[in-house]
Amino acid sequence: MTDFDPDAVSARADTYFKKTAAIVAANGDARVTYAVFLRSDAVAALDPAVAFLEAAYPADAAIPLVVERLAAEGAVAPSGKPLLHVTGSLAALAPLETLLLQRVGFPCVSAFNAFAMCRALPASAFLAMEARHTTGDDMHLAASYGASVGSRTARLMGATGFVGTSTDLAAPLFGTERGLGTMPHALIGYAKARMLRDGRDPAVESATLEAAKLYAARFPDEDSYTVLVDYDGREVSDALAVCRWFYGPGGPAAAGRTLAFRLDTHGGRHLEGLDWDESVRTLLTWTHRATPGEAAKLALAGLDLEELDGLSSDEIRDKILFGTGVTAAAVIFFRKALDDAGFTAARIVASSGFDTLKCRVFGNLAAPVDVVGTGSFLPSKLSRAYATADIVRYELPKGDGWRAFDLVKVGREHLRLG
Repeated sequence: MTDFDPDAVSARADTYFKKTAAIVAANGDARVTYAVFLRSDAVAALDPAVAFLEAAYPADAAIPLVVERLAAEGAVAPSGKPLLHVTGSLAALAPLETLLLQRVGFPCVSAFNAFAMCRALPASAFLAMEARHTTGDDMHLAASYGASVGSRTARLMGATGFVGTSTDLAAPLFGTERGLGTMPHALIGYAKARMLRDGRDPAVESATLEAAKLYAARFPDEDSYTVLVDYDGREVSDALAVCRWFYGPGGPAAAGRTLAFRLDTHGGRHLEGLDWDESVRTLLTWTHRATPGEAAKLALAGLDLEELDGLSSDEIRDKILFGTGVTAAAVIFFRKALDDAGFTAARIVASSGFDTLKCRVFGNLAAPVDVVGTGSFLPSKLSRAYATADIVRYELPKGDGWRAFDLVKVGREHLRLG
């Protein structure tokens, strides 16, 4: 919403707040102070919310708006601790409460998740890819703004953080002019269809390599190419075919281009060359551990029960360590295959479910991931992103001044002022 006229606000405000404003206007306004907080840990990503409030608050209100920020932008705030104190007219603020809270919770929790993910994998760069999982521009920009703020805080602590996003719309939030990214599965399917049309056999020739060549021909001046390699379930074979072309005579590497591979293996199968037993062997060799249990213990070091998100250690072992999809074993196995073939310069971009837990596990294992493409900084449970605003002080006119009453509902006494 960009138009803050009363009709625009009224159409979006909860009716009970509008009725409260009407009652207050008829019986005498009050100066009130709201405490705005979340029930989950957060990183303060409040600039858009404050800007909205300052724009939407009536310019002709008899009681001026005062916003006190209790957490600096980018500061980590524990659950339940107020982020803002907002003081102004009850008649003016009541209809704005819902619209304000819409702009607080989602970016602040996204910021916290992004911060934790970047801290877990400090040497890895991150690319925000949440746009496809959002409901539209508002949600996309709120989450991207949060990720950019959380990333900035993590960078102050030595992390690489987020280097961009997948859309032009959100790119300025990450300090870039354009979205980043190279190819989806659709491009490889297109390349494969062309090969079939022309009588070529994709079982003999690599459709992934064909897609990479089409990409390079259309975008010859790009510095780096990231090739998706799971379309045909031949991650290693197709990656090696691309490497032989890329680093071979006349290939893009000769012009100074760099190469990365994006692993996005479907959760229904292992990466090429792996099964459960080979995954276990791969990870035990990498971690210098003797048993899967010892490797799992290392992977979960420092995580508390809340961070496990209800998963048992066995479920985490299946989902992230040795099982199907983009597991730690898969990334390590893929890195070794590239290195053994002499292609040590090729980088790895990992995607598929990289939430805070998966990043923590990969960090504990020092898994060789150069870039993480993820939208999983989005709050996994919507209830975690609920922001709340409680009035903690009512001031009523008396004589030439105001008489203050510090009142809160039972159970919220910790929010009292003073």
